[in-house]
Amino acid sequence: MNVEDELSLVHQAIKLAEQGHGTAEPNPLVGCIITDRNGVVIGEGFHENFGEEHAEINALNQAGKSAKGGTAYVTLEPCNHQGKTPPCTEALIGSEISRVVIGTKDPHNIASGGIDTLLNAGITVDVLDDALCKELLAPFARKIQTGLPWVTCKWAQTKNGSLETPIGDSPWISSKESQQLVHEERGCIDAIVVGVGTVIADNPSLTARGSTAFRTPIRIVIDPNLRSPKEANIFNSEAPTIIACKKGQDTSSFSHCKIVELPSNNGVLELAPLFQHLVSEFDTTHVMVEGGATLFTHIFEQKLANELWIFVAPTVSNTEPIINMNTICKQLDTDCIHKDICGVDTVLRYKINL
Repeated sequence: MNVEDELSLVHQAIKLAEQGHGTAEPNPLVGCIITDRNGVVIGEGFHENFGEEHAEINALNQAGKSAKGGTAYVTLEPCNHQGKTPPCTEALIGSEISRVVIGTKDPHNIASGGIDTLLNAGITVDVLDDALCKELLAPFARKIQTGLPWVTCKWAQTKNGSLETPIGDSPWISSKESQQLVHEERGCIDAIVVGVGTVIADNPSLTARGSTAFRTPIRIVIDPNLRSPKEANIFNSEAPTIIACKKGQDTSSFSHCKIVELPSNNGVLELAPLFQHLVSEFDTTHVMVEGGATLFTHIFEQKLANELWIFVAPTVSNTEPIINMNTICKQLDTDCIHKDICGVDTVLRYKINL
């Protein structure tokens, strides 16, 4: 099998791994494909649920005895420790597989070491150091290396960079199809963050609706001076809520939710301690920031965003936006990693180079 074919198999394993988004976390997303000694695919698997079998085990179970003498293509270095499940290296060695092709090494100091274990067992190992495998692993890697979650800033805008619809139009900028896509993603992530201005203006529920919710994201409101209305939807019983405010505020009237007090600089909350708290207390991997424009600006200035998810409607606002999101995006160092059409909207994903 040539290099292109082998890389194609690893990339197919990435597609498998992505099916675990929402159920595998806080573990990394991992996919595995196994071929027999003739290069025929005989097993496929991904890490489906946290605490259950890893990708390699699911693929080996499907391959059975035909794995002997074959090759495993896995997006991430097989784990080498006893956690909630036994080491995947142990299973690979036991299958008498002859070769393992790895997309990228494991950055976790406890789970790593699988490459050496496989080599010591006489198995040939090739590490591709593949960019797409690293992209798949990025949220997990950021969490364990920095103590911070993967932060995606999501918004819908008009073509000319406004977060508000033209006067007289529907308050929704994006199409129904785009709105549904967002609800699906909400059901796969750990937390949703908005500013108090969004709570006052829109009274959002910040829940996943009309789709399968694999997770119930924590609702977080950045509210320095505790202006959130007590009757706001974010205080209903559908999901837990955290209010992040300045240190020293009178929080006695907010006993119905959790309060996180943060340091501030020139009146702007320092948000890194909040995100670190989410990781340490809730093992959070994915956070989605949904606005508004002022909060996005603070997130960018504090260099806490990792990704942009932008829904661009075909409409043009008839008023000049106070904060033009097109201008803000141009000021960031980004790489476009995905472009698609959803309904009538153009959907863009950018990786931010920190």
